[in-house]
Amino acid sequence: MAESFIAEIHLLGTEAGGRGGPLLSGEWRTVLGINDEHWSACLAFEDTPGPGDFFKATVYLLHPEAKQYFPAGVEFTVWEGGTKGVGRVLSAAV
Repeated sequence: MAESFIAEIHLLGTEAGGRGGPLLSGEWRTVLGINDEHWSACLAFEDTPGPGDFFKATVYLLHPEAKQYFPAGVEFTVWEGGTKGVGRVLSAAV
């Protein structure tokens, strides 16, 4: 089972290089970055957050060794062909 945690995500606005439209499926497979480390992840969320929005998501890390990089309070980037957002861990990986 994938390691998971709760995070607050802020999608960058389109004019700041963010996505051109909202997240529609309730799931987003993406890459999270901390310093020079990058990890594959899947974000699960409700609604359809769009550029500029803040939302909470359950983050599933696809590599168990990534858990050590995501303690509560740490900030990370959300990457999809470039930085599309930033996030902060609200509760540590379980």
